[in-house]
Amino acid sequence: MIRLPKWSLRYKFIVPLALFTIVLALAISYISVERFYIELENQLADRGKDLGKQLVDRFWRNVGVLLPPDTKLHYYQVVQEGTQIYSSVVNNAPPWTEETLSPPVDDSRQLVQLNGKPYLELILATDPGLVKDPTTANYVRLYLSMADVYTAVQRAFLTISIFTIIFILAGIGIAIWLYRSILGPIEVLTKSVKRFKIDLKVRAVVKTGDELQTLAEEFNGMANTIQERDERLERINVDLTKANQVKSEFLAVMGHELKTPLHAIRGYSQLMLEGIEGPVTPTQKEDLENIVQSSDHLRSLIDNILQFSKLESGQEMIHPESVEVSKIVEEAMKHVSVLAREKGIAVHASANGIRVYADETKLKQVLINLLSNALKYTKTGEVEVSTKKRRDEVLFAIKDTGIGIPEEMYEKIFEPFTQLDSSNTREWGGIGLGLSIVKKYVEMHGGKIWLESQVGKGTTFYFTIPLEAITNRW
Repeated sequence: MIRLPKWSLRYKFIVPLALFTIVLALAISYISVERFYIELENQLADRGKDLGKQLVDRFWRNVGVLLPPDTKLHYYQVVQEGTQIYSSVVNNAPPWTEETLSPPVDDSRQLVQLNGKPYLELILATDPGLVKDPTTANYVRLYLSMADVYTAVQRAFLTISIFTIIFILAGIGIAIWLYRSILGPIEVLTKSVKRFKIDLKVRAVVKTGDELQTLAEEFNGMANTIQERDERLERINVDLTKANQVKSEFLAVMGHELKTPLHAIRGYSQLMLEGIEGPVTPTQKEDLENIVQSSDHLRSLIDNILQFSKLESGQEMIHPESVEVSKIVEEAMKHVSVLAREKGIAVHASANGIRVYADETKLKQVLINLLSNALKYTKTGEVEVSTKKRRDEVLFAIKDTGIGIPEEMYEKIFEPFTQLDSSNTREWGGIGLGLSIVKKYVEMHGGKIWLESQVGKGTTFYFTIPLEAITNRW
């Protein structure tokens, strides 16, 4: 199917108006020339009739008496009872022959060619009883030259053509003027809107003194507002970037500063538990165990903060190598085995001998974080880890029978510092960085992460890791 090209408002307006002007001008010119020609022909016929009457009157008085001179009458013929009784050639016309003058037809007026030139033939009755039968009729036949008529028509055609061209040019000029006055400003506005998407400094310049100028001014006002808002947002973005950088630096510094005394607290507590400082009572032992456990939890939070700050600042890199999936899954399960035993939750894994190109440490951290989350939000039941090779990637799935995640939280749960329960009385601890770190690590490997969940029944986290190594994009 042939698709017609799209016309702009310029051509949609000017071309139809110009075509209408041309057609109208040509039609008027044709009608004018035609009417002028008919009028001249009628005038010539009327003159011929007058000459014919004079010829008939004078012929019957005295055959051969010349008619008054008329430059348009070249030939005439008088016929009585079907027999030519008189004929003449006047005004220096070429001589005629019998073949030149054919018998009259059933028409008293027609255009004919004599000696290669146009003539108006008139047949006039010599008495009221004239019949149309040329063998018995009495008539006078005149031949009037059409040369002057054609010359006058040509002159009229030339004059009308000049006025037609002027009329057409005037019509096209009016169309262009109307376009520039009405549609031109609209086109300026359209181009300004298109360019504004690329350059916010573009403005529409329309000086028509009407509603179009008002529309352009409103557009310019809107453009100014958008530009000011964009500049303000850019300044805010710069400030936020600086603040985020300061935050990352602060978290990194504070993390390192907190880990030093934390190690000392945990180390001394562990020594006291082992009886280095002397025997401890059961109550003291329980308190020391709580200190060690809290120190481990705090260290885990600090590690998450340090990892997140590195990711935010772009300092974290991946170093992919060929690793055994089942080995990483097994090590991650060992890391969370203590928590699983404490909660009485079974952890199962089904991983075959698949190998992937990945950063072993970070892939293990992804599994540890997801398994820790699954155990944290599961009170009873089990947690299952499975892997599956498909096409050019490996699909990991961590399934639990926990509390589930509402659908409106599917995307938000991967944002930093986001938790399912953000109230002060929440049952589960943490600062909401685990899944954010997981998402960034997976994306650094060129994979994707998503989840499926039913509230009250459990959640399954899925993520993919490509089989082949990718270029580090972080």
